[in-house]
Amino acid sequence: MSKKKDKVNASRRNFLFGAVRRAKREEASEAPIAASSETISLIRLANEAFDREDWDEAIKLYRNYLKEEKDLDVRLRLGETLYFAERYNAARVEFRTVHKRRPEELKAVVYLGLCYARSGNLERAAETWKIFFDPNNIPMQRELNLQIGLIEDGLADCADSVAKAVEAHLTCRPLPTPS
Repeated sequence: MSKKKDKVNASRRNFLFGAVRRAKREEASEAPIAASSETISLIRLANEAFDREDWDEAIKLYRNYLKEEKDLDVRLRLGETLYFAERYNAARVEFRTVHKRRPEELKAVVYLGLCYARSGNLERAAETWKIFFDPNNIPMQRELNLQIGLIEDGLADCADSVAKAVEAHLTCRPLPTPS
């Protein structure tokens, strides 16, 4: 088969809804999640590791995938994985790359600011969150505006509390609870 026929629809919508399909136990053939037949199994394994919260394995697999395919959605997922693994500097690099290439990607903006906050740079976090504007996500918009105001007025408790307040409004994935 030619490479063109092997191409699977890797649109952002299908990538994001792949998790929903897996949760509903739909067949894998109904949930395209990779760009070519050579990388389908790799991305599937990476997503499974992400779902198991096996961050080190997921990071390794997402990076291997990105060596073969240029995919901003997977880069965004790698950034999330690095963030959950508490590798904030590496995650920041991934989110900054996604944001530069796709400025409308608000998830990257939120996480980029969180990486700055987790690294103790609240001023930079506030600068980054000022970019965020989503009238469809009022709770996140309010929380970011509140945190920006507290940071600018010097009233923010600490970087950890700022990050936790914003993380509480993430709708994309609940954060793991500490054991």
